[in-house]
Amino acid sequence: MKSHRLLFAGLLTPSLALAGVTYDQARVVDVQPMYETVSYQVPREICQEQRVQTGAGGGPSPAGPLLGAVVGGVIGHAATSKNEPVGTAIGAVLGGAVGYSIAQQNARPRYVTYGTQEVCSTVRDTHEEQRLSGYRVRYEYLGQRYTTITRHQPGNTVRVRVDVQPAF
Repeated sequence: MKSHRLLFAGLLTPSLALAGVTYDQARVVDVQPMYETVSYQVPREICQEQRVQTGAGGGPSPAGPLLGAVVGGVIGHAATSKNEPVGTAIGAVLGGAVGYSIAQQNARPRYVTYGTQEVCSTVRDTHEEQRLSGYRVRYEYLGQRYTTITRHQPGNTVRVRVDVQPAF
């Protein structure tokens, strides 16, 4: 019974072991670092002083509406009978409105003040740099030369897988 178990265990052995897969060391002939260009952006704030209007004063003169009210009152009084104060009042209101409208159209501030204000904005500077991405490794095994790419720099040898199979 014991011999049957050993025979059965032998049948379950992985096929790779039967095919002759082994590992060995190959001599490294040449190693070349490989680089890749990487771009990235760095934000930077730029600030500058700008001249801005901070105020204006004076505005339109009150003389226009006052003069218009007086002239309108005189015309209204003259156009109606001398005992009609309503005509004088209507003339004064209309004259004041006309004078105000003319004053607004021709209005200019008597003075304007300026100051400086700091205005800032963010810009993004693009930078590029070379980063190590791996190594191109040339190695020799049994008189044949091979090339592979690795992430880490190898030593004097690299581990290789040897797969021996019968050729029919």
